[in-house]
Amino acid sequence: MTDIDRKMRSYGLLNLQELDHTIRADIRYATLDNFTGKILYVDKFGLYAEQRLARAICAANADLSTMKPGHTIVVFDAARPLHIQKQMFDLVKGTPSERYIANPYNEVPGGFHNYGMAVDLSICDPEGNLLDMGTPFDSFSELAHVGDERNMVEKGLLSPDAYANRMFLYSIMGRHGLLPYPFEWWHYQLEQKESDKNRHPILDF
Repeated sequence: MTDIDRKMRSYGLLNLQELDHTIRADIRYATLDNFTGKILYVDKFGLYAEQRLARAICAANADLSTMKPGHTIVVFDAARPLHIQKQMFDLVKGTPSERYIANPYNEVPGGFHNYGMAVDLSICDPEGNLLDMGTPFDSFSELAHVGDERNMVEKGLLSPDAYANRMFLYSIMGRHGLLPYPFEWWHYQLEQKESDKNRHPILDF
């Protein structure tokens, strides 16, 4: 067990792949393929979540494998330490993209990721290819927003296949109380209110 494993477990978080080894990991902040264009995770972040959320994700993955054999959830990010959140926010502060990154300097600092209460994910096929959701992960655009997909299709902004894939993802997640963040089709949580953050300690290390 690494120091980061011990640290995450000390916060009461669970490793998603240890609960379900079929869940795939594509931790984007450990690569250059994210909105910052930088590698932010040099330690083993991105696969941990608080216990209720982690078990709900695994239950959703079990449903997925039954409904579409060989398909599985792929995780882009999960629990995120506050010092990483500060790096992200500082890059977008004062720009139109600021609304997409939770402010780590607020009185209740950071977003749900910083409490282990959010997981960014999608679905991949048996060959490991991501299903088309209309935008990539970390797309800071209205096309990534949740709730207006039918109009997006009618305007030719979202393909029928991408629409169907999003609706399927929302359905699978919704069966287990997992709701998407309004600006990001890939971001899921159980609790939605700011006051819910009080249930878990912030990952401040």
